[in-house]
Amino acid sequence: MSILVVTPRAQELSAFAQALGQGAGLPVSLAATWDEAVAKVQAAPPQFMVLDEGLAAGPPLELAAKALLVNAMVNLAVVSSMGDEEFHEASEGLGILAPVPVNPAAAEGAALAEVFRRFL
Repeated sequence: MSILVVTPRAQELSAFAQALGQGAGLPVSLAATWDEAVAKVQAAPPQFMVLDEGLAAGPPLELAAKALLVNAMVNLAVVSSMGDEEFHEASEGLGILAPVPVNPAAAEGAALAEVFRRFL
């Protein structure tokens, strides 16, 4: 089991990713592009995937739908600037476990790890 964080901002999300992995007790790998993420999911499917904003392949909610086509068993979280109600409406039916703030830090990584631990 592992966590895949798909982001073009690896440096900026390093504290988030580290806290997420430590809190969940799982290794974290990074993918800088959607194509890299798909290759990693096909080679060794992660239990969890976090999709960031700013990926050239599209917005995170669109990529979440595509991720389910690659592997319907992966649990998803997405970075989003939407409010709670707007996010709930936009993400309905995608099975997304949680939204992540646009600039997540270690505290948000630890909080998301708590959510992920419920699914281990």
